[in-house]
Amino acid sequence: MRLSILIAASLFALCGCVNKPDPPSEAPSGVTAANGDGVILMTWDMLPALTYWIFYAQGSSVSPGQLGSIAIKNAVSPRAVTGLLNDTDYALVMNASNQGSAAGPNSQVVMGRPRLAGNFWTQGSVQGTHNLNALAFNGTGRYVTVGDGTTIFAGDFNYGHTNPVGVTQWFDRTTNPAITWFPGDGTSTTVPPIPADYKAVIFNGSFVALGATGEVALSADGVNWAPQHAVLAAGGVSGLTGLAFGNIQGNGTYIAVGSGGQIYTTNALTQDWTLDTSGITTSDLTSITLLNQGFFVTGSNGTLLHNPGDGTGWSPVSTGVTTTLRATAFMQNAPLLSPPSIQSIRYVAVGDSGTILTSTDATVATAWTVAPPSAFTPAPPVQNLLAVTVGGATGTRFLAIGQGGVAVFGDSVINDATGVPQPVNPIQWSVASQPATGDFSSVHFFTGQYLTVGAAGANAVSH
Repeated sequence: MRLSILIAASLFALCGCVNKPDPPSEAPSGVTAANGDGVILMTWDMLPALTYWIFYAQGSSVSPGQLGSIAIKNAVSPRAVTGLLNDTDYALVMNASNQGSAAGPNSQVVMGRPRLAGNFWTQGSVQGTHNLNALAFNGTGRYVTVGDGTTIFAGDFNYGHTNPVGVTQWFDRTTNPAITWFPGDGTSTTVPPIPADYKAVIFNGSFVALGATGEVALSADGVNWAPQHAVLAAGGVSGLTGLAFGNIQGNGTYIAVGSGGQIYTTNALTQDWTLDTSGITTSDLTSITLLNQGFFVTGSNGTLLHNPGDGTGWSPVSTGVTTTLRATAFMQNAPLLSPPSIQSIRYVAVGDSGTILTSTDATVATAWTVAPPSAFTPAPPVQNLLAVTVGGATGTRFLAIGQGGVAVFGDSVINDATGVPQPVNPIQWSVASQPATGDFSSVHFFTGQYLTVGAAGANAVSH
């Protein structure tokens, strides 16, 4: 009996060996590596039924199982290898298995060297026909862009995707009926369906969109939207341009801004908004952004307002310019030196006629410096700059976009010869040598990719 069991076990093992698929006879072909910002994009010729592996390591050589190498299983072309250091050489190699077989031959080793993005842009196919006015991101992969004529699109981040660029697909919003609220006091409020011309969108756990005439819409996923309480239930609001959410005296507060110095606030989207201008300014306000726990508002005639969120209200900030300012950004990763020598630039404001203002202030930016023509290469832009963000693999690059596809970028921190971050002040600004075409209104950076949207459905990416 024991002999029979041993014979059966041997036959079973032999049968398993015979039935195991043979490994691929050839190495993966067409293997290429494209440099990105903290990213290398791998592409190759995929064959059915094969499982592909990528192995990579710093330096000029790599092999499967090499000490210090990192493996990526189940890779599908194109595949972004992320989390890499810029200005560092990487070697990458591939092999494949066949339905659980042993690995086949290795491909040729390809080399990559990640570098900062912003200089070269890839145009995307036009998305819709209306102006795309704003862009928001939920931090994990979903973008939402809003625009004129009830335009709302949602798309999922996809590095290296070419049609559409930057996302797997743009989804149109669904149509929602009117909503009636019953507060419990015997009254009811009916909010009409989503209307037209959205000018701003933010993400604060949900996507919130603001219309030019005070309409507000809310969505958990960017696709299914529900109308909310308008800025003023009785109407009469026009020219709203910006929306932000943050804490004022510990209370979560929505703030909407617009033409003629309009500022409205509310603590809940089911309630009326409160006019909060207090005669601060009559300038047309163009944006509001929560930066470093405070709110910054830009506007015409060089207007810049600040609210620290502590209940002290709005204060005008001197900028020294008369052009319209359009957007602001704050660099969280800029180092603070003690004792100070050359401090990092932490705040940037941009506006019309290529205006760029910078500030090194650690908290509230009250002292601003205008970037002179000598700070630009090859020459300062004459187009209006409409949006600015902070990007780069280490979060130390400012990038602004605007009319005519202009893109301008500059680094507040650059590593020295020993790899230690050093402040750059003043920043040297570069104008993109291969811009996209269009008037771009909003830009966002995530995992090696700048995505921008703008007028007449324009969109583009830079890797």
